[in-house]
Amino acid sequence: MGPISRMKQFLRYAFRGPSERVAGEQPWWAHDKPPWPSQSNEGPRIQRVVDNRVMLLGLDELYRTAMKGHERTELLACAQRVSTALHQAPADVPVEGYYSEDSALTTYFRLMRTLQTVSLERAPEVEAIPEFHRLLTVTSSPIFGSPVRENLLPTGRDPLSAALLAIDLAQWSVPLLTAEAAKAARAADDFSLVGLAARAEDPVVLAALRESVVLYAMVVTGGFAAPRFEYVWQVDPALAAAAQHFVDGFNGLFGSELPPPTAQYAHIFGDAFGGAEVVGRCVRLGQTADRPVHYYHWAVCRDSEDQLAVHEFWHDQVVTTKRYRRSACSAGARYSAGGCWSGGRY
Repeated sequence: MGPISRMKQFLRYAFRGPSERVAGEQPWWAHDKPPWPSQSNEGPRIQRVVDNRVMLLGLDELYRTAMKGHERTELLACAQRVSTALHQAPADVPVEGYYSEDSALTTYFRLMRTLQTVSLERAPEVEAIPEFHRLLTVTSSPIFGSPVRENLLPTGRDPLSAALLAIDLAQWSVPLLTAEAAKAARAADDFSLVGLAARAEDPVVLAALRESVVLYAMVVTGGFAAPRFEYVWQVDPALAAAAQHFVDGFNGLFGSELPPPTAQYAHIFGDAFGGAEVVGRCVRLGQTADRPVHYYHWAVCRDSEDQLAVHEFWHDQVVTTKRYRRSACSAGARYSAGGCWSGGRY
């Protein structure tokens, strides 16, 4: 099965709800095979290493694709039903993460931002509504961190949130927060998407995956045979075991849409990593309590050697992924050692 066929099959499954699955039906990834024949001498064999970063960014891309399908359909309908029952309008806030990609995702984001601010005292008004319980189940899932319910819907306290709370605001920095988040993830046995990134102690992955959950980021020359990629699994076993908990948690909510993080499916994670748009993902992590409010951000960028890096910065407005990419990345800007961007302004 070629990459286009595999993607079509994945999308067909991603946009089907768990209730539509036929009993005993195998998930899409169970039928997926590595993209080369077992007995073939055609074309060069190229090894692609699936290490911690590739596996996590691949898992993130699989999550984003599947999650968007649910957010545009099932979860959007739930948010609309609950908002109508509570007479709540969509919040007029900056649209963060991938939620600016289309109108359905934007509407969902703004409705959820509103519901996240509704007082917990109003819960009895929607307790009899099934759509409310579905939203509560999803937002309470440990795949987003430990749920903290101070309002109608909980938010997840993941290891990066824990790190931000544990370290004085004046000392927030990429190295310190990355180290503290890793310690928090292992201490709490956190297997949320951000928790997995924290365990890897890779700030690029940490920034990219946090942007994904901001609401709860071959040229063929004639005459040569196309190369065949052989994926080599080099993922830390402890990280893979924790990632399995995340996959189980997600599949428990939405059906068997994410494959197990094992060597058998290394090619799926490798392919998903290849399609991930990581550079330019920007996420607001915290803010000052005093006015005027200033917001603390992390963004994935490229350094002077064209390697992935994290740009940390404060701003007097919330800088979304869309805005960050438009102002910096689209201008070909590069992050300098001094912490400033050239070629674009926010």
